[in-house]
Amino acid sequence: MYIRPLAKAAFFSAVATSFTGALTAGLGQGFDLGTQWPGNAVALVLKAVEGSFEPVHRFFTVAAGVLYLLVFLAAWRVGGRLRLVAALALASLAATALTGRVVLLVLGGEVPPPISYAVYPLNNFFALATALLMALLASLLEPRRYKTRLAFFYRGAAFWGAVASVSGAYILGYHKIVKAPLAYSLWPPSWDLAWLIHLAAALLAVSFSLVALASGFSPSLWHILLALSIAVQPLTGLLMFYGASADPWAPGPQTAFHGAFAHLLVVSAFVLYLKSR
Repeated sequence: MYIRPLAKAAFFSAVATSFTGALTAGLGQGFDLGTQWPGNAVALVLKAVEGSFEPVHRFFTVAAGVLYLLVFLAAWRVGGRLRLVAALALASLAATALTGRVVLLVLGGEVPPPISYAVYPLNNFFALATALLMALLASLLEPRRYKTRLAFFYRGAAFWGAVASVSGAYILGYHKIVKAPLAYSLWPPSWDLAWLIHLAAALLAVSFSLVALASGFSPSLWHILLALSIAVQPLTGLLMFYGASADPWAPGPQTAFHGAFAHLLVVSAFVLYLKSR
C-alpha cells in the first residue's frame, strides 16, 4: 500500500524539521530573520546561502506540511482509524508551526514572562506529537508484533522520555529568554525543580529502554532507532550542559542531536509499546 512509505517519509520529514529547528537554536540563528514569518522567499534563500539554518528549518516545515497533507488525503480514502490519526498528525504539525511563530515573537521580546516561558516546551510538545502520530500511523500499517512482557518497559521509556524532552525544552527556553547561563550542579545537588525533573526523567527513560532492548532486541526500524537514541542522549546531554553553561543563546550544534534523538526515543518506545501490548 503506497500510504505506508508515504507515512514513513512524512515521519522522517518531521524529524528533519525538529533537527533543523534545534540546530537553528543551538547555533543562535533563531532570530536571523527577525519576527517575519513565513518571510520573503528570496530573502529566505539568500539567508540560507549565507549559512543560516533558520530558512532551512522553514523549508523543511513546508515540505513536512506537504507530505502530511498527502498522507491525510490518502488516509481519508482508506478510512477507519487512519483518518483520525492522520487528521491529528496534520493538526499537530499546524500547531507546531504556529507555536514556532510565537517563538520568534518571544525572541523579539514581544511576549512577556511568564507566558514566554511556556512557549518553548509547548512548541517541543507539538513537534514531538507530530512525529509520534505519524509514526503511529505507519505502525498501524505494519502487522508485526513483539514480546508482550516488555510493554511495561517501553511504556515507561516513552512516558519519561516525553517528560525529559519537554522539561529540557523549558530549561533551554528559559535560559535563552533571561539570557542567563546554566549554573546547575550534580554535586552538591542543584535544587531547581525543572533541572531535577529533567535529569530524573532522562535517567528513567534510558533505564527502561535498556531493560527492554536487553530483553527483546530485534533488527527492526523501531528497535534500531531506540538503541541509537539511548546511545546518543547521554553524551549529547553532557555537551548540551556545557554549551548552555557557556552561552544559552547558542549552546552548540549538539542541541540538534540531543533534541532530535530525544523525540526518536519517545516515538520508537511508544510504537514498540503499542506493538507489545
